[in-house]
Order: sequence, then C-alpha cells, then structure tokens
Amino acid sequence: MIGLTCTKCGRRFMPTTQEIETYLAQSEGKKHAQVLCPHCGYHNKIDIHRLQGFMRFTPAGAKSEEEPKPASEQNPEAGS
Repeated sequence: MIGLTCTKCGRRFMPTTQEIETYLAQSEGKKHAQVLCPHCGYHNKIDIHRLQGFMRFTPAGAKSEEEPKPASEQNPEAGS
C-alpha cells in the first residue's frame, strides 16, 4: 500500500490497488492524478510516476483479484 497525506485535512490514507489502477486510467496523458481523500473528499494531486512506482512493486496476485477455480473444475479428467 502507498501512504498519502491529504493536503486539506492532513490525515493519512491508503488507496487500494484497484483505486490506484482507476486513478491511473482516468489520468491518461496527464502529469498528475486526482486522488480522493476518504475523510474530507478533497482531490489531491499526486504525480503519476509515484503511483506507477507503487504499481511496479505490487505483487502480480494483488492486481487481479480473481478467485481461483476449484481443482475439480480445472482438470475434469482427474476425477474419472
């Protein structure tokens, strides 16, 4: 998680990986992303490179939060 501090209320918050992916998609072609503070609702301007740097160190499993299929569905011949 990346820790951010709101410039209006001064409280720290941590956006989730999905939120950061959304912010990066919304800020396509811009220098900053507007990250919403959950406490006061202020849009903080965060540098795109900082968010991209965080996503670089995110484990691959955290990016796609799909539930794994049960073993019986993955290999149907194993049960015969």
